[in-house]
Amino acid sequence: VLIPAATRHRVRMLGVSTRSLYVEPDAVPWWPAVCTVVDVSPLLRELLAVAVGFEAGYSLAGREGAVATLILHEINAGSPLPFHLRVPASADLARLCRAYLAAPEAGATNAAWAARVAMSERAFTRRFRAETGDSPAVWRGRARLLAAVPLLRERSVTEVSGRAGYASPAAFTAAFTRSFGTPPSRFAGPAPRA
Repeated sequence: VLIPAATRHRVRMLGVSTRSLYVEPDAVPWWPAVCTVVDVSPLLRELLAVAVGFEAGYSLAGREGAVATLILHEINAGSPLPFHLRVPASADLARLCRAYLAAPEAGATNAAWAARVAMSERAFTRRFRAETGDSPAVWRGRARLLAAVPLLRERSVTEVSGRAGYASPAAFTAAFTRSFGTPPSRFAGPAPRA
């Protein structure tokens, strides 16, 4: 996750290991202006594993500097991934979104959400889109698909598709593949034992 300097953020991860890299903003004028999830290539993964052993004041002219430079090149070349959701900055919309992320419900509607924040549906939709870049319906659909990812490790695509509110596994697979560029079967864990 590429996080711009001075950006308040919250991250929720399941079953992952992490490495943090702090980059001086002047060194990366190309850094994205919003939090962005990017692909970690095998080379970048190995470079990060090496860099965690560097002292804070490492030499830019030596091996450490060359590794750090290559890390920045690899990050810059990385492909953004669609595994993130933008949460609105305003407190009322953020509460609404966080509650939905905790318990995604396929039957939620724009009208119900607008009523919860005491707005007309039209004004709510306009404000939500301005703060997230997506309509509320698109945002909720993406939230349900993201919530499905950890479930796929332990359950079948058929079961997860129903829990995510899809009429069929085929509809779920199509939506998942369209959103994330890969089928849900890629995230499936080992087959359950009988």
